Amino acid sequence: MSSFHRRLTAMFFCATLLAGCGFQPLLGRQTGASVTDNLAAIRVAPIPDRSGQLLRNALLDSLTPRGAAAVAAQYTLSIRLQEPRQTIALRRDDVISRSSYSAVAMFDLVDRQGRKIAAGTSTFTTDYEITVSEYATRASLEDARGRVLVLIAEDIRNQLALALKRPASGG
Repeated sequence: MSSFHRRLTAMFFCATLLAGCGFQPLLGRQTGASVTDNLAAIRVAPIPDRSGQLLRNALLDSLTPRGAAAVAAQYTLSIRLQEPRQTIALRRDDVISRSSYSAVAMFDLVDRQGRKIAAGTSTFTTDYEITVSEYATRASLEDARGRVLVLIAEDIRNQLALALKRPASGG
């Protein structure tokens, strides 16, 4: 049997196993209210400071990728954001050359009656270069912050999708 036929047989076997176990994509189309519809019904409360604005905008883009939600808000998402920084590299002359940027987002999702639906934490860290140019260092920090906050928004969206999927599936 050729390697092509072996691969084709293996793919068919895997597809059969997935279909048999009831696998459904988390964000795919389903009958009734989908997870995507539930995510679009989340109102993201304002988050303080510039990093909070960036995270909130990334969450809005992630939760409602087609723009403004067409449904009334059923849930409210509150987030507390912390941004610890740490020096991670020194040059021989004791000048900082690399720093670490972290963001920790603790979130709570409540329904309209105030019942907690989900709570969690998302943490990501990256490094950025510190140079003699103040502009280059600032641009490096802003880029690092933007990357981390987008990752946090995606992680929070995934955690919320799982939390909103659980009640519908009975577990």
